[in-house]
Amino acid sequence: MQGLLSDIPLLGALELIHSTRQTGVLDVQAEVPYAVAFVGGEIVSGGILDWLGLEALYASPLVPEVGSFAFTKKAVTGQALGGYTHLISDWARTSDEWSQLCAVIGSPSGYFRGAEPLFEREGGRSVRAAAREAEVPVFEVAQFVAQALRDGRLEAVERYEWFRLKLHAAPRRGAGGVPRVAEPLEPLGQMIAGGMPIREARARLLNELKMGLRFPGSGWVWRDLVWEVQADLNVVDTPPERAAPP
Repeated sequence: MQGLLSDIPLLGALELIHSTRQTGVLDVQAEVPYAVAFVGGEIVSGGILDWLGLEALYASPLVPEVGSFAFTKKAVTGQALGGYTHLISDWARTSDEWSQLCAVIGSPSGYFRGAEPLFEREGGRSVRAAAREAEVPVFEVAQFVAQALRDGRLEAVERYEWFRLKLHAAPRRGAGGVPRVAEPLEPLGQMIAGGMPIREARARLLNELKMGLRFPGSGWVWRDLVWEVQADLNVVDTPPERAAPP
């Protein structure tokens, strides 16, 4: 089974796999690519590239409008993550809440600082790093940070966890415009400190991922980058308030 998301809603495909008790993997190719594994029609695992588990599944967009899907019957093992109806309901609710949270925080890769536990260091800390240290779900820390930002207890730092990743610098051209060998790998944070706009660095990294770049953590990085792009678009698309007439 395969199709375009513009023709067949993903929820319809999920329901069909569940109702016919299929075993295999559903691959979704959308702005954020992810996979869902089934055993006898029940969801047993899922996630974005190498970011797997229930939290990763709930961070995946449940109702993407553009892209494609393909279900492949294959041997899969595992226990159901929960009752199908309850699981889909929680997925839909959490996916919506993630969108609302990231409209405030940008993404869990964003750094924040303030007089709150885990965020008191001078350079701040990302939501993901705070979640790892506290050993709590990223979603819970994101909720806390969003509220703390609204209350003025935390402030955003212009830094993201993906700054530590490395990419090749843009190839330079020699005499006659002949391309030279690409420059050595350089941390994105260093490129940004050298003058590259954050949006350009984000776009380059996202494009590399779409072209096949993979590394440990590429799943959550892809998810966070798309959330950040969407947050930027929301800011750009929001019309400025009109001044009150004198």
